Amino acid sequence: MSGNYGVYSQKQFQSISTAISMNKNKIDRPYIYYFDINNNIVQITEVFNDSNKKSNFDDAVYLGQLKKFHSASIKPIPKL
Repeated sequence: MSGNYGVYSQKQFQSISTAISMNKNKIDRPYIYYFDINNNIVQITEVFNDSNKKSNFDDAVYLGQLKKFHSASIKPIPKL
């Protein structure tokens, strides 16, 4: 299948957050959100264009197909 597929890994999120706090990364917004195909807002750490692609992080949770980008933030968005 083609499209964008979301993945969330707590280990990857921690790695990104640590790099940001140590100023080792140009990315300063670790909270990345997309709309899934059901219009739910989901936090992701990776996006793949291939549904068969696998994350390098062993705790990765596959969130399914994504519809469109929502936002990237320094802090988590409040729960709705």
